[in-house]
Amino acid sequence: MTTPSAALAAALNLACALFAGTVLLATPAAAEWNAPWKSEDKALVIDAYEFNPINWQEMTADKRIAGFINKASDGLPPEWNCGKVDDDAYKLCKNRWWKYSVTKELYMTRREMAKMKGLLWGAYHLARPGNPREQADHFIDFAEPAEDDLIALDIEDISDEWMSLSDAEIFADQIKIRTGRYPVLYTNGNTAAYISENKAEYPLLSRLPLWYARYREDITGKFPEETWPSYALWQFSSMHNCNTRSCPYRVQGAKTDIDVNVASMDVPALRKAWPFDELIETQPAEEDPAMLIAAVDEKTKADVARIAEAKAETPEPTRRAPEAPLPGTLAAAYAPAAHHAGLDPLKMLADVARQEQQGGAAGAVSVAASAPQAVEGTGTLSQETARKLQAHIGTLRSAIAIAAEEVDRLFIGSANAATMPEGADEEAALGGKAVRSRFVEVVKAATAAREAGALPMPARILSQFGADTSPRGARVVSGAGRYAELALPDQRILGAFATTR
Repeated sequence: MTTPSAALAAALNLACALFAGTVLLATPAAAEWNAPWKSEDKALVIDAYEFNPINWQEMTADKRIAGFINKASDGLPPEWNCGKVDDDAYKLCKNRWWKYSVTKELYMTRREMAKMKGLLWGAYHLARPGNPREQADHFIDFAEPAEDDLIALDIEDISDEWMSLSDAEIFADQIKIRTGRYPVLYTNGNTAAYISENKAEYPLLSRLPLWYARYREDITGKFPEETWPSYALWQFSSMHNCNTRSCPYRVQGAKTDIDVNVASMDVPALRKAWPFDELIETQPAEEDPAMLIAAVDEKTKADVARIAEAKAETPEPTRRAPEAPLPGTLAAAYAPAAHHAGLDPLKMLADVARQEQQGGAAGAVSVAASAPQAVEGTGTLSQETARKLQAHIGTLRSAIAIAAEEVDRLFIGSANAATMPEGADEEAALGGKAVRSRFVEVVKAATAAREAGALPMPARILSQFGADTSPRGARVVSGAGRYAELALPDQRILGAFATTR
């Protein structure tokens, strides 16, 4: 029979158990970050450097240990030539080469042992200041990784003792060039948080799978989940928190200074995920407009569609036609056709000639009286319009005189030079003396040359005239000065004519 005190104790135990279960159910993510190595279904991975003694038989007795990662290279290789130095420096140089050779031999031996024991294999490079691409090449040449071997970049901290984060991005890029894949990033909590906070500056490092070094049981709220959803490996035990008195996990066949890591998965899942050669998927920003549009409800979509339909049914606003130029100006004569469909420039010239013959104000009135027929749809002109038209007649007269001068200079002189016989006096020819044309002579010579199989007809004729040495003037003639007395629209029109010579 149960006593009251025993019944009370049992009730308290049951209440505590129910409360604990309630807490665990309410916070399922806590187990993900709180001492996962205590769960029997989580895989473990050992990582070591050259001075860790290992009894492989004892260590692999724990079937949770599924992988082994060994230190490979450290910075750049030592100088291969010790040179002529004093005794101490020479001994130090030789010692570096001895250590380098022993490290390489030990690395190769451990790789064979690990794979014989069925362990997953990996290698890491201890990153130092110096050329990051040369270090990446040195790492690959040293480690000689297989396709299924994990490769990792070890950034111990943000200080001058280690490779900078900018150089680490270059290192990772060179690894991709050499192997076709990126490395895993090993670093501590402070450095990982810094990269996460500045991932725009380090877009590659922030996407490398993270091998997280943090020696505490619970990292809830500490791990940078905003950048890495989870860790590839978590180094939870090392010489920093493992000694003879207490240790998170004791490795059989090794000393307390060996490093131990836990995976976020069991052994079969770890074998599938190894060697973690895929970049972390980027998480879309919360304020991403595309994500906001994709998340709207059906009512909002319908409202947007209704607004778009209403906008499509709204007629386009009527465009205002440009104002017509002032009738009687050169701008009006050569403006768009819509503004001068009935305007006749030749009739304007005739009116100017008539004015010159009649002279005085009477001529101005007759020109103004003849102007209404030049404007389509207008029966008469007001006195104001007639006065404005008269003001531009002088401008038109000047423009005609300048155009005539251009025609004389460009065409008449060149035509005379082209038909003038060799040796003829150009001034005498222009002075009225008869000059016989050579055109018939040239055609006869060209015909004879054609029968002799000479140049084609156009080339033969041109060759008889010789090179054109007539003056042509500048390719582009400025209207400044020459047309200064004209209105601005007229200056532009005459300037355009001059540039097309």
